[in-house]
Amino acid sequence: MARTSAALVTFVVALGCGAAPVRRLAHDRLASPAMGAEMRYAVYAPPGFSPAERLPLVVFLHGGGDDPDAFDAAAIGQALDAAVAAGDVPRAIIVLPQGDLGFWANWYDGSHRYEDWVLDDLVPHVARAFGTRPCPEGCHVMGVSMGGAGSLRFALNRPGMWASATLISAPILDTEQMISFVRNPLFVPLLPTDRIWGPAGDVDRIRRDDPYLRWSSPDDLGAMRLMLAWGARDRGAIQETSEAFSRHLAAHGVPHERLVFEGDHSWRSWSPVIREALRRQLGAALARDPDPPAPAPGGGLARAP
Repeated sequence: MARTSAALVTFVVALGCGAAPVRRLAHDRLASPAMGAEMRYAVYAPPGFSPAERLPLVVFLHGGGDDPDAFDAAAIGQALDAAVAAGDVPRAIIVLPQGDLGFWANWYDGSHRYEDWVLDDLVPHVARAFGTRPCPEGCHVMGVSMGGAGSLRFALNRPGMWASATLISAPILDTEQMISFVRNPLFVPLLPTDRIWGPAGDVDRIRRDDPYLRWSSPDDLGAMRLMLAWGARDRGAIQETSEAFSRHLAAHGVPHERLVFEGDHSWRSWSPVIREALRRQLGAALARDPDPPAPAPGGGLARAP
């Protein structure tokens, strides 16, 4: 357990790509009541996007050390353009919020509300601007590393909001592991763990967020599709916790897909996995709901690339 907890420090290390990206996505700012500040976000719209389209909305959460520039830095938008043109990936609106190193959480001390910023401020704004399909059938959450853990948090806390949740290279912790994580002295210089998650001694609160306890029967996911993905050369703690959670879900009859990809903990490895996850998750949802109602008049259109 100590080895696993110590290894988890690596997933907060910056993963940025260094070189200045060529921007494919549209970037903007939105005043967030939840955060009490303007927050950044980026939007991917497929080539030839029309206001008449009713596309799914994908909320994509970046990892530790990244920001809304992540898709541009890794040329994910250009790869999606090619996949969409080839018919390999369904057309969709993808929004990348600013998450800093906030773990996509409403902090225990109330100073930061990243979850509310994304779900209560940004998602309704983008949905109106681009006339996307309604939730839950048209809404998907996906993320890498810290963003994978955030996707799990969003799926647990807003269970009726999503058609699918995809956790890529995500640390997935039970109660004991979470307590060890919060108490680990290696994190003190890096993270205000007590402000984010509160005192480690509040075991009842930590248990309320334990995915092993929340998802332990076949009906717990409802209609939401769940995918877990991790690399064959991923970080040790990521492999261990993802594999363990998949075994737990299988043992309790909780339906999910698992995808072990040939790669490591990097955008280079994640790029094809993101495309494959979009193909599977959005394709399944569109098959269930091929012809949604037309958008309401006056929905408006945000800047699209």
